[in-house]
Amino acid sequence: MNILQIISKNDKYGAQRVFLDQVSVLHRMGNTVVVVVRGENGYVTDSVSAMGVPCYGIPMKNVKDILFLRRLVKLHEIEIIHTSLDRADHFGILLSLFTGIPVVSTMHVRRYHMGFRFANGVITSSRQQGRTLLQRKVKADRIHLIRPGIEGDRFVHLDVQKRDEWKRKLHTDNYSVVFNHIASLHEPKAHIVSLELIAECKQRGETPLLVILGGELRGNYYESLQTKIEERKLNNNVMFSEWTPDVPEIMSLCHFTLLPSVNEALGMVLLEGLAAGTPIMARKGEGGAEVIEEYGAGFLYDPDSGVGPLADDLLSLYRDAERYQTLSQTCRQIAAEEFSLARFGSRLMEVYRTILS
Repeated sequence: MNILQIISKNDKYGAQRVFLDQVSVLHRMGNTVVVVVRGENGYVTDSVSAMGVPCYGIPMKNVKDILFLRRLVKLHEIEIIHTSLDRADHFGILLSLFTGIPVVSTMHVRRYHMGFRFANGVITSSRQQGRTLLQRKVKADRIHLIRPGIEGDRFVHLDVQKRDEWKRKLHTDNYSVVFNHIASLHEPKAHIVSLELIAECKQRGETPLLVILGGELRGNYYESLQTKIEERKLNNNVMFSEWTPDVPEIMSLCHFTLLPSVNEALGMVLLEGLAAGTPIMARKGEGGAEVIEEYGAGFLYDPDSGVGPLADDLLSLYRDAERYQTLSQTCRQIAAEEFSLARFGSRLMEVYRTILS
C-alpha cells in the first residue's frame, strides 16, 4: 500500500515517537511510506531519513503547500493519507478534498478539533478519547481504538555498558526502591504527585529514589519542583536528567514507572514501563488508567485519596518479593503480547483496508 504520513511537529515528544514507530513498522511491512514534516530540520526529519524513507519538509502554512502535497500524492500514487497533530490534520483534510484520497487522523491528545468530523477515520489510543469524539458527533464507525506499539526487544536486550554507567551516575545501589517519572517538564505531567509519593515512602522507612527524565532543566516549573524538593527534604532522593535515548537502561534500574499526568491520552512511557517489567502508576480517569484497569498491571492514583494509600499499596507489593516478581513478569508478557510493533502495524493496516473498501 502507498501511504502518505504527515506530522506537523519536528521535535521529540510522545506523539512524534508514536509517529516514528508508525512509519517504521509500516515501512518494514513492505508498504511504500512517504513522510511530510513541518520544517526541513529536526528530530523527526533526521529519524525518518535514517530509515531510508522519503521525507519532505514544508512550512505547512498556505495553499502553496497544499499544491505541493497534491503533486506528491500523484507522484507516489498515494492510496491513503494519515495525519498526526492539529495542523497536519487540517492539511490532510484539505488534501483529501483536493485529491479524493481518504484521510485518517490520529488523536494523540484529549483535545478535540473540528477536523476529526471530516476525516474518514480517527485513531484513538484510549476509550476516553473515543467518548470525546462521540460527544462531538463523530460517527462511531469512524473511531478506531489502536494503542501504540513499542520495540519490546529494546527493553530485553540492553546495552550493558550504558546501564552500568547510569547505575553509577544515579547511585541506585544506595536506595531501597527506585521510581522513574519520564515526561516533559510541564505542569500537566504532575511531577509534584511523584515527589509527594517519594516523601511518603521515605516516611515509611524506605530510602527511595525518584529519577525525573525529560525536558530542559530550567524555567519556572523546574524551579518550583526544586523548591518543593527542598521543602520536603528530598534533595538526596530525586535526580533529574534531560532527555536521553537510554530509557530502557534507566528503566532496568527502576522498580516502578510513574505517570500521574492530567489530560493524558495514554502515555507511551507506561507501555515502556510494562516492557521493562516495572509495574506502572497512572492517574484515575486518564487514558493510562485504562491499561491498568484492563490488564491489572499496576496502580491508580486517586487525587481524592492522596498519595498515602498509593504508597501503602506500592510498598506492600515491593516488600513481597515473590508477588512483585510475578507482576513484573506479567507486565513484560502484556507488553509482548498486546503492545508489540507488529500488532500495532497490523491493526493500522486493518483500518486502512476498511476505509479503502
